Amino acid sequence: MPELSNAKRAGAATIVDVARSAGVSIKTVSRVINNEVSVRQSTRAKVVEAIEHLGYKRNLFARSLRADKSFAFGLLYENPQGDYSADILHGALSACQERGYHLVVEIVSDNDLSSQVERFLATTKVDGVFLTPPVCDDPGVLSVLERTATPFVRISPLNPAAGEPYVAINDFEAAREITNYLLSLGHMRIGHIAGPANHHSARERHRGYQTALEEAGIVYDDCLVLPGNFNFDSGKKAAGTFFALDEPPTAIFASNDQMAAGVLARAHELKIQIPDEYSLVGFDGGTISEVVWPRLTTINQSVRGLGVDAIRLLVNISEDPDIEREPVFLPYEMKFGASTSRLEHAPRAGKS
Repeated sequence: MPELSNAKRAGAATIVDVARSAGVSIKTVSRVINNEVSVRQSTRAKVVEAIEHLGYKRNLFARSLRADKSFAFGLLYENPQGDYSADILHGALSACQERGYHLVVEIVSDNDLSSQVERFLATTKVDGVFLTPPVCDDPGVLSVLERTATPFVRISPLNPAAGEPYVAINDFEAAREITNYLLSLGHMRIGHIAGPANHHSARERHRGYQTALEEAGIVYDDCLVLPGNFNFDSGKKAAGTFFALDEPPTAIFASNDQMAAGVLARAHELKIQIPDEYSLVGFDGGTISEVVWPRLTTINQSVRGLGVDAIRLLVNISEDPDIEREPVFLPYEMKFGASTSRLEHAPRAGKS
């Protein structure tokens, strides 16, 4: 087999180098890489040997040819906006790179999800997928994955099965803890901007908020709970509603940091001082909690860790289908910023 320069052997080899080393055409190499059947076995063996010898694409194609695997996983999610999705993606990418896998990302819509997922699986041939809410709870999607025997890991699913390998944090306890923190500062009238009802994490955070109030002997007030969509605009809209109330809350718990940032934006527009007039807390602990002013008091969870552990579970399942499958719960902690203060007086009412 012809020798190449040190630079080529160090990982800079191209498909042209593979073809030259194997003594075949570039088209033949492409056919072998795509696992087409119209290649003689002896020719295929020469191309695979050249791929391995040159380290072409980190041996990904050669490994897949020998192991009948793609060495790639899929990420299926619906809303690519915000720190949450980006951090999960970054965590998954780093975990794939460390373990010699590739990641194929598919953004799907809420229209005919099952057909989109079926096409994705048919065209990519990934070794498994992981899914974020609300895609991970769609019955049609789960049916496709079961029917095609595709290994999958869900992040924060609504109704996980016993022994299912999902990844989550304890959203209920975290929300309960941060609501109790506001109560400890003297806030008895706490507004909550909830996340989408079809997200398990949003439901659990609302439940934690409600439980903390009940345990403190505070009657739950529907007027103090407003819908949100885990995005900036919904937080800003809800804040406007809270600030306009004749009897507004003295503190606001936004179910994620994006919505908390929206609250801050509306407060700045109305010249409302946070935390002097209202205390504010968020949830997630991503970059946005650090760059807004004042910095948010929030629940800091390892969102990147969700992506890392989802890939780790997929690798384990892919390499040993009989491995024991258990959920993974990641730790969280309160991260104290400058958006909360002890209640000294009620905020100005009816400001909009």
